[in-house]
Amino acid sequence: MSLKNSPKPGRRLGGGLVLLPSDAQPSATESFSTYKPYSLADRAFMLEPGLVADAMKPLNLLRMDDIHQLQILTVAEIGYPLRNLELPHRFPHKRLVHNLRAGALHGLMASKCGLGEQEIDIGVLAECMHDNFTCAGGDAWKGLDHPGTIFDEDHKFAEKIFRYYGFGWLSLCWKYGFDPEKIAQEMQDVIDGHGLRGQIHEIADTASYILGDLAEIKKAHARVGGQKLQEIIRASEEEWDVWNYISCQNGRVVITNKLVLGNFLMLRAILWANLYQNPAIKFLELLSREVIFPHLLKHKKINLAELPKKSDTWLQRLVEWEMGLPNGSWTKLDLLGEFPKRRTFSTWGEAMDFEDHLCASEAFTLVFSVGDFQSTKSKTDKYFVNGLEGSAVAFKEACPTDSKLIEEIAQRSTSSAERINVCWVDRPIITYDLNKAWEEARARWQERK
Repeated sequence: MSLKNSPKPGRRLGGGLVLLPSDAQPSATESFSTYKPYSLADRAFMLEPGLVADAMKPLNLLRMDDIHQLQILTVAEIGYPLRNLELPHRFPHKRLVHNLRAGALHGLMASKCGLGEQEIDIGVLAECMHDNFTCAGGDAWKGLDHPGTIFDEDHKFAEKIFRYYGFGWLSLCWKYGFDPEKIAQEMQDVIDGHGLRGQIHEIADTASYILGDLAEIKKAHARVGGQKLQEIIRASEEEWDVWNYISCQNGRVVITNKLVLGNFLMLRAILWANLYQNPAIKFLELLSREVIFPHLLKHKKINLAELPKKSDTWLQRLVEWEMGLPNGSWTKLDLLGEFPKRRTFSTWGEAMDFEDHLCASEAFTLVFSVGDFQSTKSKTDKYFVNGLEGSAVAFKEACPTDSKLIEEIAQRSTSSAERINVCWVDRPIITYDLNKAWEEARARWQERK
């Protein structure tokens, strides 16, 4: 699109991101394009030529348009009527627009904190590439028993910029007059949450993924229903737009409205409990983590060093090829011929006794513990509100009752008395290679008994 056809001017947020006038309507789809309006709560923003646009190719930001935000979490829970569940079974939105939205929010908040133009530009660029080193397959790899830190996209962020982008990073810095090593370290500090921009990043990243995920959750709920999705939507109806209530006090970001911050932290906790850590929608993710990925690693069918450079499409094709699965089947909840079922147990012994019974009837099984999920942090100690005499006080200290409830919800998914899950398909259609991977997984489960 040419400049003359771009939307009417709006407020510049840094790095080429622009907040559009209040009457601008966001695009119905979130695939990437310059000058395309994307949603930002009740507003819209877009990307114009500038620092972020110039970084798209040399820093491979476009790879994030083929990395799913929620990977292979499914839109419906196992246990709901699934017979007529239509495709897609996964959430479709990608990380690139999430990163751009985080950049827009960062720019909004940084300007309120009085940061300089270059400080804002660097903070916005850090947001727009903060997920760049996410592996193909994303969070589906996290929790896998592996000694390296390859699955942590934030680890040695500055070093990775030089390792993966080299001349592209140097060229971008030369064009804008940046010191390559200094700016890379600045972005590392932002990603690690250090300093004022690091605090802004914490808010921008969280608010951005909530906004993006909520839009897809509402679409999924309209398709398949579900009480847990409805609880998330209901929580989102309270005012939670913390980015509109920002002030800075002695180098500390403060939320000036305690009620809005409480709603924000509550919504985040409910999202983690009902969606991100909900075992009933993680069948495909855990099939990959418990069965497929360990097999690929054991038999050297995949090079971990390639994962931060590859796309989800590449990984899906690899998995389907190595497992002998039909094209496009890896992201279908009924990839084994039927939709799975699920039951929970309090001990591994009880779970494996039940699993043995299922295997005797030639069912396909998947066994996992919610205790292996990453722990959910309430972050009530990470956000600050106004205290007495102009001091900044952690929300946990200022609002202990609300904070306790948020902490209880945050831990709900991993503190269940029935921690061991058994999923199964009664009459599976299973390939030879997937069966081999499954037998290896079963041996590991038996060791935990």
